[in-house]
Amino acid sequence: MNKLKATFFIYLIIIIFPFTILSCQSKNDKDFVWFVVQPEAEIGKSIDFSIHFEEKPDSIYTNVKEIDGLELTNNLDRVHMTSENSITDENDKVIKTFYEFYTYAKPTRLGRIDFPIMTVLYKGKEYKSKPFHINVVDKITIDKNDIKVIWSADKSSYKKTDTIKLTLYEYSKFSENNRTSGTPKSISLTGKNNQINLGVEETIDNIAGIDDFEKLINQKFEIVDVDWNILKNRQSMEEIEGEFYIRTLILGLHLLPKTQKNFILGESYYDYHIYKNNTDYFKEYVPNDEGSYNITENGSTILKVKSNKLTIKME
Repeated sequence: MNKLKATFFIYLIIIIFPFTILSCQSKNDKDFVWFVVQPEAEIGKSIDFSIHFEEKPDSIYTNVKEIDGLELTNNLDRVHMTSENSITDENDKVIKTFYEFYTYAKPTRLGRIDFPIMTVLYKGKEYKSKPFHINVVDKITIDKNDIKVIWSADKSSYKKTDTIKLTLYEYSKFSENNRTSGTPKSISLTGKNNQINLGVEETIDNIAGIDDFEKLINQKFEIVDVDWNILKNRQSMEEIEGEFYIRTLILGLHLLPKTQKNFILGESYYDYHIYKNNTDYFKEYVPNDEGSYNITENGSTILKVKSNKLTIKME
């Protein structure tokens, strides 16, 4: 059982060169293998490119090693070089492991770029990725609807004995963004030999984007389990109103109600710094003379985003 705490402390080591970052993602229940790439990209500008797997494949193959119109840092003939990350419980027991092939991609022509079908073998069964494509343009214009934050529940109504499963997801048209709500209690960034050490002490209120969130939840519910996507990269692709987004888990909660009264959750409020590509993203890290870095707002577009309200109905 994971217990909710008032603050979280993260210590991350991010290697800037050779531009490889380990990550993990949430699954699409119907898929075993899927691409995660921002749906629109600017020509000549680098973006993130990843392929995710529900389980560690026994073998992976495709009929091409390159994608027409997309220059990959690591071509698809190296897709077997998957990274893995795990979720553990409070006793360090592995709950779930995520598998991913990650690299960078640079579009080399305008228009639609179709991705190949990936075929995976796992325990004697064959799985294929769904058809996928992105669109390449000269210049992207950022719109207020390019970021959505949505609370959802697993059921429309609950009995007092039910476990309520709530999730808060981000839906973004862009791979790179920084999401903040409130001010972390401490943050620092230093660099030496191409290494950045980042320390952040974060509150659950800031993660949920709601003032006094922890207090409100504890008044109405017993907390059974908490799932916080610390690295912001458990991802899948999702279609909303005919538009494709990268879906990223922000927070998941399993709750037992203390009363039979309805409860209204939200709205969550965030400030987003959006980067259209990796070139813009790395502009925010400005080196100092002594090998440290300043975090700036260079290259970003700032949007204020609020979520929906969610009513938890009790029978």
